[in-house]
Amino acid sequence: MARRRIFILLICMGMWGTALSQSLADSIRTAVDLQMEQYPASTLQDIYKNFFQDRLGPGHLLADTAQAGLRLRKELLNPYPASKYYEPIGYTHNYYRVDLAVVWDSIVSYTQLMEAFTKSAQAITFDDVERWKEEWQTIETVIAEMNLNLINYNTDKAAIDNMLEQGKYMMRHSKTFNANYNPHYRIIEKNIFNKLLLPAIEQKTSNQKLQP
Repeated sequence: MARRRIFILLICMGMWGTALSQSLADSIRTAVDLQMEQYPASTLQDIYKNFFQDRLGPGHLLADTAQAGLRLRKELLNPYPASKYYEPIGYTHNYYRVDLAVVWDSIVSYTQLMEAFTKSAQAITFDDVERWKEEWQTIETVIAEMNLNLINYNTDKAAIDNMLEQGKYMMRHSKTFNANYNPHYRIIEKNIFNKLLLPAIEQKTSNQKLQP
């Protein structure tokens, strides 16, 4: 009887693990589908950037607060219309990409955005690159099964694998992505975003809806 109970328990644990794996795969596919729906010119490099930003946040951009502030001010010199003010990234949605249009459209100030960005960078709990490498391998396996026919897929995959083998993890958007979408945003941790930026954005968009 005891052996039978252990056997049944092991079967249940195996089924539970399978369910968890399937749930993870579904979450990854949903995130990739959303990326390709919104940014169909994305490469594997851009999908990688989406996931690593959600996992690791903006800490790599804030080694020098003064320089980070100067870079933000420089980007703010060339305003352009944005299709959306913010969007969640990755499959855990730990972070949001907040478009600089929130400053250009006078929704939040430079100081408010910089404060949210700085707090987000300081809030990151960075796990070692080896753990991220393992997570990315899981993500990339799901992407490969989706048969997306991404341009330069093999080249990008080799470049990402080589970078991670060297203990690095940060990658820029592809030239194709930049040419098609001209991205200008900052990565903000979700709780900081909800507290410091979202109320002002919702008020702005609510007022727009009320206009005739």
